[in-house]
Amino acid sequence: MISKLLDIIKQNNKILILTHKGPDGDAVGSVCALGLMLKEMGKDITYVVDSMLSEKLKIDTEADFFCASTTDMFDLVIALDCSELNYLYGSEYMKNAAEVIVIDHHVTNKKYGKINCVFESAAAVGEIIIDMYEYENIQISTQAASWLYLSLATDTGNFRYSNVTANTHKKVATLYEIRDDFSAINKKIEEYGLTRLKYLSRIIDNIDLSSDDKVIISYISLNDYMNKIMDEEADMQLQNMIDILRNVESVEVAVLIKQAESELFKVSLRSNGDFDVASVAKLYGGGGHKKAAGCNMSGDIDTVIKNLKNQIKIN
Repeated sequence: MISKLLDIIKQNNKILILTHKGPDGDAVGSVCALGLMLKEMGKDITYVVDSMLSEKLKIDTEADFFCASTTDMFDLVIALDCSELNYLYGSEYMKNAAEVIVIDHHVTNKKYGKINCVFESAAAVGEIIIDMYEYENIQISTQAASWLYLSLATDTGNFRYSNVTANTHKKVATLYEIRDDFSAINKKIEEYGLTRLKYLSRIIDNIDLSSDDKVIISYISLNDYMNKIMDEEADMQLQNMIDILRNVESVEVAVLIKQAESELFKVSLRSNGDFDVASVAKLYGGGGHKKAAGCNMSGDIDTVIKNLKNQIKIN
């Protein structure tokens, strides 16, 4: 599959790279790492990336080339780390491209490209990008190594989640052979101010337990945000907050609901056991993995919580 997608890349010159709305570390890291690789191949690369992006994730200079829109036309569009078209930022640019490639690791991927390279066993899309570098025998630069580390570290909870494999650690070892200062990246993305603690306080206040304390649900509302809106910094402050809920003793499923608009909520779901949270996310147009998924839900907070509790029952 990698051979086939690289053949298509070689046949095209002007290439647009996209990822999902509200990009996380895997999205940003894989976008930049792939872009740097394709530039080494002599390709003309454009990045269209959602401006709902925390400054914390802009760990190196390749992010300076991000733009929120473009008037250019492209031979090839590559979509990274996005399971479905509706969640892809800049999806409108795909209709005029001769070729569309999707590179992803989500089990719920809808395979909306002409070529779909979906490796469900990959802990992060960054793993697939590393395979592409190796297949094409292109040296990973020091900057590309930093973006790849960001991809892998953020999508694995700093290599603590169950999606981590021996292959993940082998790939990280390869990155450490290129540079060994990744602690600076960890510090940048993990440090936080008092605002995060205030958000955590509200989330703790709003905890709802069910199924004999095996299911924990909490939320944060627009009124709780510093600017009364969910901007990129509020979203970044809330990243990985669900892990605090997930790690509560006896909890098998954790849900964190973040109000994005008056009647729109972003829902993150995590599973510690056999419960498939992706199946719940799919009911509301979302997706992800069996143990980590997300979706958007509409209505009021009480209705959203009620609907989720009806779908998540553990004996």
